[in-house]
Amino acid sequence: MTPGNDREEPAVVPPSKLAPPAPACAVLERDRLLNALDHATGGDVSSVTLLNAPAGSGKTVLLDSWLRRRFRLRPEAEHVAWISLDTEDNDVHSLWSSLLHALRLGTEDPALPRPPLARDVPAHECVTAFLEACHKLTPPVLLVLDNVHELSAPDAVESLNALLRYLPAGVRVVIAARFPPPLILSRLRLEGRLREITPRQLNFTAQEAERLLAEQDLRLTKAELDTVLERTEGWAAGLRFLALSLASAPEAGRTVGAFTGDDRLLADYLSEEVVGQQPAHIRDFLLSTSVCPDVTDELATRLTGQENSGQILATLTRTNSLVTRHGHDGSRYRCHPLLRDYLRAELTRRHPRAYRSLHRSAAEWFTRSGDVLTALEHGIAARDEELITRHVQRFGLHTVLKGHGARLRALFDAMPDHVLARPPVALVAAVTALDGHDVTAADRFLRRVDNSAQPLRSTRLRALHAVAALYRARYGGRLDKALAELGTTAAGDTGDADLDLLALVNRGTAALWLGDVPAAAGDLERALRTATVEGHDAVSLHCEIHLAGLAGTRGDSAELTERTGAARALARSRGWHTSGRCALLYAVLGAAAYQQFDDERARRLAELAERLLPPAVDPTTELFVVTLRAAAAFGVAEDPHAVVEALRGHGKRLAGEILAPGLVAYTAPLEQRLALRVGEPAWAADVAERHRPQLAPYAEHALLATHLHVHRGKTGPARRRLKPVLDGQTRPLVAHTLIDAWLLEALLADQACELNRAHDAVARALELAAPHRALRPFHHAGQHIRELLVRGSGRFGRDEEFAGTVLQALPAEAVVPVDPLTCRELELLTELPSMRTTEQIADSLFVSVNTVKTHLRGIYRKLGVNHRRDAVLAARRRGLL
Repeated sequence: MTPGNDREEPAVVPPSKLAPPAPACAVLERDRLLNALDHATGGDVSSVTLLNAPAGSGKTVLLDSWLRRRFRLRPEAEHVAWISLDTEDNDVHSLWSSLLHALRLGTEDPALPRPPLARDVPAHECVTAFLEACHKLTPPVLLVLDNVHELSAPDAVESLNALLRYLPAGVRVVIAARFPPPLILSRLRLEGRLREITPRQLNFTAQEAERLLAEQDLRLTKAELDTVLERTEGWAAGLRFLALSLASAPEAGRTVGAFTGDDRLLADYLSEEVVGQQPAHIRDFLLSTSVCPDVTDELATRLTGQENSGQILATLTRTNSLVTRHGHDGSRYRCHPLLRDYLRAELTRRHPRAYRSLHRSAAEWFTRSGDVLTALEHGIAARDEELITRHVQRFGLHTVLKGHGARLRALFDAMPDHVLARPPVALVAAVTALDGHDVTAADRFLRRVDNSAQPLRSTRLRALHAVAALYRARYGGRLDKALAELGTTAAGDTGDADLDLLALVNRGTAALWLGDVPAAAGDLERALRTATVEGHDAVSLHCEIHLAGLAGTRGDSAELTERTGAARALARSRGWHTSGRCALLYAVLGAAAYQQFDDERARRLAELAERLLPPAVDPTTELFVVTLRAAAAFGVAEDPHAVVEALRGHGKRLAGEILAPGLVAYTAPLEQRLALRVGEPAWAADVAERHRPQLAPYAEHALLATHLHVHRGKTGPARRRLKPVLDGQTRPLVAHTLIDAWLLEALLADQACELNRAHDAVARALELAAPHRALRPFHHAGQHIRELLVRGSGRFGRDEEFAGTVLQALPAEAVVPVDPLTCRELELLTELPSMRTTEQIADSLFVSVNTVKTHLRGIYRKLGVNHRRDAVLAARRRGLL
């Protein structure tokens, strides 16, 4: 008996095995996948394409869609043979009968062999018959084998491997399976004949998911679509069941929010196609490990008690059971979110006590592993109140200081209310809320402590309460009182390293806001050293930024650059560079750029600082950021008056708050100057009056008063008010205040015809500004300062170079000669500031002395001067030099 013997009747093969199942609904054609299949099956070399993906990934639907498109575009291009395999095809006779039936379908070629019927026909003869049939068919054959994972019998697998090994040229085989079948895939891959479509490729993209739902008249917002993709991860079955739920739902948003793996239709599918396909011990394994989003071999063993957990996880991953390996070293495993939802729901329904017990076991494991936040999360799920309280007390502050407060805040939201009412928990919750700038929540927790029937018996709790109260006062309130109360406790010396560090950094910050700069610097530097050693990055960043601000007020540009550089590097390494933690950092950098007359950078940094400013922030930082933003935007604003009016509103609102004198000393002169520039002297006077309490003993307030005298034309009172500042009797809080004072003195002296005094004052301002490249004070001083710089050119000694830089930065006088200078005259003009003679200049320009003298007469006439020195002065005034 040989294949194709006409004495035998062909075996009966159900037609449903020989064609793709008809789709139940409209199919979305995904061009990227259809094109990938076209590419994989193209070329002259015989190839095998493998679609390897979990149940519900849309493999069959994709292949059907692909074949329909190919037939639509090239109906005669190839002969397609489709077979949907099942467990009966593990019988070699059944398998090859089906394959030959599929090959004969759609052709009446009598030369093709008929399907073999005799049970004793060897498998190799079946393969030979099939290969002969492929040779006789034109056009080439495209063989699609769906559900190949159903094949496991050695004889069936071996015969199919023989087919793949000796595949004729031009024959293409496409295999779809839930997991890699035991075929010669590695050999095909080595030979370059295997093409693969992976599970990740089969997942729907955001655009594809949106189109899929839109074609069913289901339109979601971007936020809803993001939620859908987070839940389904683009899994086709998940999207299909969601669409079914949405079709009958009155509110799409609510349905999307409630859609989980416990959805009735989806749960039935997962039960039948994924979980139900597993042996009992694997089902139990999946249920037990579902309490964790991901597991390791060791954690899985702890939860399930099965010593071969690693082997089970590897098998689940290999068989595409919606379990995947992840992590940088591939040591962690995770269920698909919808499968995990289903498993957890089943676990709570069937074994509610085991659910809590498993979470408790997970909490213990994560505690030993050092992941205290995950341990706390499992403790909350286990409803273990003592574990929750113990973890918050032991690790809460440590977590905040490390910079993980956001995740801890979310865990507090999930805790039982009566646990949150316990003082040890409530105080840590208050600190955590303040770390997230949530003053309202912090006040709520602090009220619970204040109203608690349980007194704060321990030294540690009393110190923690005082630290939390001081932290809260930084956002507005009696900061001085809170700082004094902190001093009555053991805060800073409790022996609890985390609590003592928190006390130190808050005490230092409070001292800074209250104007005690030495105490602030000492505490912040000490806190920075401790935080650096302990790896408490959130504290390190806070200290670096505030110490950079102190360096800026002292005019120490080297330290400012060093500290802001360290802060930026740390923030970027932790992903905090776009968070509210860095608002003050960008304001400090913006202020430095503003002083150096780098307007574009100052505007950019000021905008960034304002954008990152948290909803609740300490008043000093808020005032600093909004003032810098106004100053940086003033020059390019369409309505400068509105800019100043908004700034004034901020200032008046914060007038009753405690503001750091150093930062007020920086912001108040800026606000006053802007008010005068928009013609609002009353507003300028209000600035001086509003900040009198903070600035009265300092040079900045004298400067505010002096500007008002000057504006009113009272030069005598102005100079008398300024004199103590220049003599050093009234000290400044901000370094550049002295630069402003000397420039103002230069103008007043010049008006009084004290030319030498005016020159000396400008020289003193240059001396103070040169180390920091502070150009802004000269710009603020006005156009007349440029005249004094031009007049004193050549007499500024070692600051001559910086004086030239200032001249280049300041806008020249807007006067254009009626008769402009020629190119040769401009060339000669650049030689005039030198000490060279006319003859020497003529030699360098390769012209005669008479020619030089002719050009000189032209220059003098056009600039309206009679002497060489006057020509240089006039040229500098007009920006020609």
